[in-house]
Amino acid sequence: MFIPERVDEVLKSVTRSMVMAKPLVVAADSWILVDGAHRLEALKRLGARYAPAVIIDYNSDEVKLLGWVRSYSYSSEALNELRRLAAISKRRNRHDGSVMIWLEGLDSYYDIKKFESLGFTLRGVSTSTRSLAGLIVIPPPPTKDLVVRAAMSGELLPPKATRHITAAKNIILPTSLRRIIHDGREWPW
Repeated sequence: MFIPERVDEVLKSVTRSMVMAKPLVVAADSWILVDGAHRLEALKRLGARYAPAVIIDYNSDEVKLLGWVRSYSYSSEALNELRRLAAISKRRNRHDGSVMIWLEGLDSYYDIKKFESLGFTLRGVSTSTRSLAGLIVIPPPPTKDLVVRAAMSGELLPPKATRHITAAKNIILPTSLRRIIHDGREWPW
């Protein structure tokens, strides 16, 4: 899944520079896209038939998986809808008027997806609750198994559900759009 506004930003950047600077990061054994959903969608919209990619061993201990804390505009309607959809393990009111909600179970990622599909827009994500305000939702830490099952089933997680930590995300591999967007004519090289 991707955030349309972020795809638009990527599209503007790559069409201005005519270069895709960072490759996608893909798991070797399952071909799961680990990083680069917005870049991949931008390439699809440009008609690319190829994408630069780095292949990793997803099961390696060197690939870490973390989650994001999510923030939404607070309203009683939003809180009630979240209560209806998801199992809540804990609630805490903050002094600034924000409400922090801890969700229970890995299926809560799909509850978040339903919540967002009802028009409750993700305002921000962070690694901690300190920088967020409003309705702050803390899902349980995601697992690699959850990511693999989601990708294999086609029932994708919501945007910004996972944060993969791997050295492969730091690779810069500038690739000309002319090399990956093929219009049927002779290749330019």
